[in-house]
Amino acid sequence: MKNPELALVIPVFNEEKVIKQVINKWLKVLKQINFKIIIVNDGSNDNTKKIIKSILTNKIILLNKKNSGHGPTITYGYKAALKLKPKFIFQVDSDNQFSTGDFKKFWKKRQNYDFIIGHRLVRNDPLHRLVITRILKFFIILFFGFSVKDINVPYRLMNFKVLKEGIKCINPRNIVPNILLSLFAFKTFKYKTEIIKHKKRKTGQVVLANWNLIKFCIRAFYEVAMFKFFKFKL
Repeated sequence: MKNPELALVIPVFNEEKVIKQVINKWLKVLKQINFKIIIVNDGSNDNTKKIIKSILTNKIILLNKKNSGHGPTITYGYKAALKLKPKFIFQVDSDNQFSTGDFKKFWKKRQNYDFIIGHRLVRNDPLHRLVITRILKFFIILFFGFSVKDINVPYRLMNFKVLKEGIKCINPRNIVPNILLSLFAFKTFKYKTEIIKHKKRKTGQVVLANWNLIKFCIRAFYEVAMFKFFKFKL
């Protein structure tokens, strides 16, 4: 069987209200491409799994795992994508906050850049998330001496080589693998940023709030520091 040109990785947790819509949108956008969609169900306890199974096709791979959080779920999906040996890997979240229409800009430039990342010029997230993003940006500038726009955005296209090499720097338990991949790709490969649309979240479950958010931030700062001093050579 011919390897897919594109593997689309979508982590999902308790998105029963929108997951069918999100999948159908991507099936429509990608219909002219040889692709596989890898949906990683992070232990959803609503009807998400049932809904996905009801619309499975030979273009969709559903992977079910115990709940471990967004970051480890993305890494799990990336490793599954590498096994398919696609030319390109795209990652997006399942919360319907991103537009499939922006994908065309990325795909047109896939041969010119190794790594293309979205930039939410207008980010429709709660204030506390925006504050945390700014604090994290400060720490990255402090540690690395440069800044990457929207470094953790779950809307990114990379070629096989970027992910194959970058995944070596990531621990399966890392909670911010996309940040670490961005840092790796920024200094090693040909990199491009594209402005993308971002919508307000209307459904789903917000996991990072209050004390969980504080713990997430502490862990994220720790992982960035460890990546700098033990895994990443400028």
